[in-house]
Amino acid sequence: MHNSPAPVVSDLILLGGGHANIQVLKMLAMNPIGGLRVTLISDQTHSPYSGMIPGFLAGYYSYEECHFDLRRICEELGQRFIKAKIIGLDPHSKTVQLENRAEIRYDCAAINVGIQPRSIEHLSAEAAAKLIPLKPISRFIAHWQRLIADLAAYRGDEPLRLAVVGAGASGVEIAIILKMLITQNRWNAEVSLIHRHEFLISAKDLRAQQRLAKTLNDLNIAVFQNTEVLEVHEKGLLLKDANGQIHSEDFYRALIATQAAAPDWFKSSGLSVDQDGFVKVTGKLQVENTEALFAAGDCIHFSPSPLKKAGVYAVRQGMVLEHNIRAFFTRQSALKTFHPKKHVLSLITIGERQALVHQDDVSILRWMWPSLLWRVKDQIDRRFMQRFQAETFSAKPEHFSKTMPAPKTTLVPADWQDNTCGGCGSKLAASTLTQSLNKLAIPQHDLVLLGVNDGEDCALTRFSEQTLCLQTIDQFRSFISDPYVFGQIATQHALSDVYAMGGVAKTAQVGLTLQAATERIQQEDIFQVMSGVLDILTKSGVALVGGHTGEGSEFSISIAVQGEVAPDQVLRKQLTKPGNRLILTKPIGTGAIFAANMLAQANGKLVDEALSSMLQSNKIAMEAIRGFDISGCTDITGFGVLGHAFEMMGKGEGALGVKIDYKAIPLFAGVAELFNQGYFASIAPKNHASLACLLNADVTLQNFPALFDPQTSGGLLFSVPIEQTADCLTALHDSGVSRACVIGEVIGTNEIIIQ
Repeated sequence: MHNSPAPVVSDLILLGGGHANIQVLKMLAMNPIGGLRVTLISDQTHSPYSGMIPGFLAGYYSYEECHFDLRRICEELGQRFIKAKIIGLDPHSKTVQLENRAEIRYDCAAINVGIQPRSIEHLSAEAAAKLIPLKPISRFIAHWQRLIADLAAYRGDEPLRLAVVGAGASGVEIAIILKMLITQNRWNAEVSLIHRHEFLISAKDLRAQQRLAKTLNDLNIAVFQNTEVLEVHEKGLLLKDANGQIHSEDFYRALIATQAAAPDWFKSSGLSVDQDGFVKVTGKLQVENTEALFAAGDCIHFSPSPLKKAGVYAVRQGMVLEHNIRAFFTRQSALKTFHPKKHVLSLITIGERQALVHQDDVSILRWMWPSLLWRVKDQIDRRFMQRFQAETFSAKPEHFSKTMPAPKTTLVPADWQDNTCGGCGSKLAASTLTQSLNKLAIPQHDLVLLGVNDGEDCALTRFSEQTLCLQTIDQFRSFISDPYVFGQIATQHALSDVYAMGGVAKTAQVGLTLQAATERIQQEDIFQVMSGVLDILTKSGVALVGGHTGEGSEFSISIAVQGEVAPDQVLRKQLTKPGNRLILTKPIGTGAIFAANMLAQANGKLVDEALSSMLQSNKIAMEAIRGFDISGCTDITGFGVLGHAFEMMGKGEGALGVKIDYKAIPLFAGVAELFNQGYFASIAPKNHASLACLLNADVTLQNFPALFDPQTSGGLLFSVPIEQTADCLTALHDSGVSRACVIGEVIGTNEIIIQ
């Protein structure tokens, strides 16, 4: 018998990585509810903390200091993270529609997705290129960095004119920071602030208006008051001033800080929205006319008393949101009402590490020096960010436990009985499997005579008599919390063996081991992972013909693939031609990345890059190189580059060797640092030990870690004649295999040389 994991009973889906949802994520991890699975969905791995973005733009903070690494936070807290764009929601079926992947079901969901720029109609391509919207922040940062690069590179005689449209807090701050950087770096540019009102930021705070007006004047920022932007054209803006006069002003770029808009999918999903499209919520932060759907932050219209679009509200809504979600699931307390403060404190950047208080009522902070105010703001922001950042280690800890607090409340019934049997006794119920498969649209295939839906003990397929049959199987446990992406990568990994032998995959069978959960949760898990599997199989022209399911202590998958290859196109592992160059098609480092990720020590962007590479099919590379004189070919998986290169050397008479240029091996960005910190996959030491007797004493795991790093869905390793190398690399690069490169050569002696 084994100790069964806690069963999953219900799903909470957090839509968006805004301030409120991040607080919910943290609080539910610190005080968990037994049987509740928490999933955060966001199209951005890093979510910006709006309070620190002005400091980031000014150069006071690094990117990591002012962004929540959502993937890493979820990994540390033991919660699921799904990187996907939300395109719709059905509150009746309780499903969320995601772009280019299967929908996901929830028992309760919380929306905190922020806002987007209000679209400007009838823009030409040239006019649209002039605009830089301030929302969403993640997109604005990319535009900002390109603008700063353009300003630094500009050498023209006439100054580049930049317009900031909108004189709310963000618009004023951007104008000030932009002019401050221009002055500091002596760039040839000038800044104008255009707004449709008489006042700056607020009509009520006269003291702040006076101070801001003086700051703008001192910085020589031209201010167009009572001015409306009528049109954006190829050269700049068409303006209408307070006297009704219409005139055109040329601008190099226009940064738009005017009113933002709600995501389009709010209205198309049938949610209750206000006239501007923002989702309407009650005082308890429930979306109107729903029970299992909550929302917070800038994306909401707070029906009891409409609020400004200010990040401080999302921060304060977080605790109420978490309480109400907990109450929804446990039914142990009543829902709380969110009571917003009447006045919102705002600290605005007015110069180099200086801030100004803007508030509608009296505050002692008004009498602080601007430099002191900045220090106060800096301390507040840093403390807030520290609460929601994953802990960082300078080196891999010898002992590390991710065990979270034990639940004080649970959704698991007292009479719960999970499947603790082995063998066929661990199979899932037929009804669970059937209901999941019935939701999948499994394509028909001409080769399949009897398949998944026919209920036979075996699949029956037809192969051509002129081809050879290839069969392979792979199995591993889940290394990522997103079941859809896990299914995609596992499938690419399994198909790769067929491609490495020059073949074409035709059919596949899938085995799943699921963790203890209710029947409905297991149905959802099967649907998610198999949707990912089918996505890759369908794109690859491979038929799903059967499979097997069972229950165990951890989520795992096995995939058997059958393929075919013409006799004259079979590629073998063994190298045959000394002097050939060795080409590797993908970077190395997935073993170290996910070893670090298991301890929440891998930057989310690094994990994203690794996943993107793992999702790339080796079929693309094989089709690009098929016309070349290939000698020896394999895919890089668990044994690492050197382990698989050793397999290619052969044995006995005719065995060859390899000379590898270690510095030429491509690595994912950040992997070298992980190696230096001691992050290695568990099999890496064994990979080294198995070859140590063939290597020089200095070729150790510590000195040459990339040689022994195991890869999941790694690239191809093969050799081509030296005279074909350049053309082969060109073919690969033109096909999108951008990181393919030469890492060594084949030598005539049966030895391994690392240089």
